[in-house]
Amino acid sequence: MCEVLDIGKGQLPALGVIPAGSTARFAALLTSYAARRYRVHVHTSGANPKSWMLAQACAMAGRLSGGAFITLHFGLGPAWLLENPARRAMARAVLLQFARVIAVSGPIRDVLGHCGIREVDIIPAFSTEFIQPGTPPQGLADLRAHSAPLYCAMMAPRPEYGQEILLRAFADVRIKLPGAALALYGPGSDSVHEDRVHAFGELHRAQALALMAACDVFVRPTLADGDSVSVREALALGRKVVATSVGHRPAQVRLVPPGDAAALAEALLASSAEVPARPAEAGPDPLKQILSFYGVTACAASAAS
Repeated sequence: MCEVLDIGKGQLPALGVIPAGSTARFAALLTSYAARRYRVHVHTSGANPKSWMLAQACAMAGRLSGGAFITLHFGLGPAWLLENPARRAMARAVLLQFARVIAVSGPIRDVLGHCGIREVDIIPAFSTEFIQPGTPPQGLADLRAHSAPLYCAMMAPRPEYGQEILLRAFADVRIKLPGAALALYGPGSDSVHEDRVHAFGELHRAQALALMAACDVFVRPTLADGDSVSVREALALGRKVVATSVGHRPAQVRLVPPGDAAALAEALLASSAEVPARPAEAGPDPLKQILSFYGVTACAASAAS
């Protein structure tokens, strides 16, 4: 049994996800679950003081539940920690309280070594067990029918997502491919109003997967990254993927330098001319390794198949 306490703002409702609300409500819920001996596993960025305050709270809760795990996943975390030795000392003090420390990429693992943390597992926060596209969002069928090619990207209202660079690159692409269109999804994406750019806003995951499955090329123009779940989802769905060379990228991804709109436009044009990709071959499923840490040998999806 797994329950998710979500401290994010404006998240869409999802099965098994509990909006944690205020700090007081989150603290009460966390303490309640820990007192009932739930394993505490915190997923956080490690890229700001609030992230480490959350980690410390979960480490303390772990003392009630018999131990806690932590997964660090955001690409800005290493740079933030390397800026200041006091931050690295703080990170070490917090992380030593966890029974297991997990990083989603090598660069995150490496910077934790600079913090004095040697025992770090590298495990992507991803599983192929649950790649199940749902009902397409409204307007997708018409967009797909009138787009050649159709690009797709996930956005968020933070500069590291590279939205302005992507829009400049797409404008260059349309000079040569006037029938091209760009579908955006994610929080705040519906504020974009550009020619041949269709912004769907924040979507439930099943809808986002349906959008991704309908596109020709998935784009990840971020300026920093850990190990992008959306990139792995696109590859699992057989999409061609163009992404910046930051964080961890699977071998099938066409890479471009971060912040280079011209190079991104060239890669988008080149990818659109390639034959459709095949779904990426699934290697060992990271989910099984995570579950083994919990003392579980198989997940429900595997047992049912």
